[in-house]
Amino acid sequence: MAEPATGAKGSPAVGEPLFEVENLVKHYVVRRGAFLGGGGVVRAVDDVSFTLRRGETLGIVGESGCGKSTLARVLLRLVEPTSGRAVLAGENLFELGAREMRLARRRLQIIFQDPFASLNPRMTVAEIVREPWAIFPGVVPRAERHDRVVDLLTRVGLNADDAHRHPHQFSGGQRQRIGIARSLALNPEIVICDEPVSALDVSIQAQVINLLEEIQDEFGLSYIFIAHDLSVVRHISDRVAVMYLGKFVELGTWREIYERPTHPYTQALLSAVPAIDPAERTRRIILEGEVPSPIDPPSGCRFRTRCRMAEARCAAEEPALVARAGSHPSACHFAAPAGS
Repeated sequence: MAEPATGAKGSPAVGEPLFEVENLVKHYVVRRGAFLGGGGVVRAVDDVSFTLRRGETLGIVGESGCGKSTLARVLLRLVEPTSGRAVLAGENLFELGAREMRLARRRLQIIFQDPFASLNPRMTVAEIVREPWAIFPGVVPRAERHDRVVDLLTRVGLNADDAHRHPHQFSGGQRQRIGIARSLALNPEIVICDEPVSALDVSIQAQVINLLEEIQDEFGLSYIFIAHDLSVVRHISDRVAVMYLGKFVELGTWREIYERPTHPYTQALLSAVPAIDPAERTRRIILEGEVPSPIDPPSGCRFRTRCRMAEARCAAEEPALVARAGSHPSACHFAAPAGS
């Protein structure tokens, strides 16, 4: 899947393709009870493809339940995919055995959404940060581990004395910093950030986002940054993918998505983002109806039941995620910037 290289905030700076995801599918079979009748298939992730380049941040945004977190867990093989490919360093992660996949996880780490649930309350901070080295003992020599723990804590804004404390002694933002330090312990190339600031206060969110950007520059990381808050994604992403009901419906640089969105769903989401500058305010687009069930998604375009532009063609033909009229890829038959 060929995509243009872009750097931070759309500038040409990132490197070669690092992670290629092709036609990724994750379906869950649901078996209802005898009194409720038959079951069905939840189409949590349905034919998703993208390329992540070295040093790039790809933001993935959408409403709750659209499949973002499932996508993250499938990429790490915390849950198994139904089909598709995820190629890292020439290897399809979905074809690796347990031992090979464990080795691949050195290159692919995650920061979890909930800083309170993701840390073992019985372990000290030092034990949490150095736990990955028990699985990969060759990464850091035993004699150097204490110094390395202190170094990682310092890099995320904590101090050496924090190494001997337990998670309950920290605030939510500090706990997330511990989780970030742990994700760096194995010197990964890619970090999946699964809504890492959604549980934090707004002021703390900004601090953590700034920290993630500093660490990315220092360690040369690539991020897959998942969020439901478009304003958060805007500040950290080079490119943004908008996800709806298991599919990407628009994909472009942050500037293309935020300044010239072409999909009606993206336009509606952006219209709901508060803007301080009156020049940036747009007319609110109200989405009618509920998000359809992923067990029984609408035919054709999945967004058509809530779309103000829907026509008969939308029910009969599913739009592909392709560039139209020289614009960035958008899965809409009538893709066009608002007001055009």
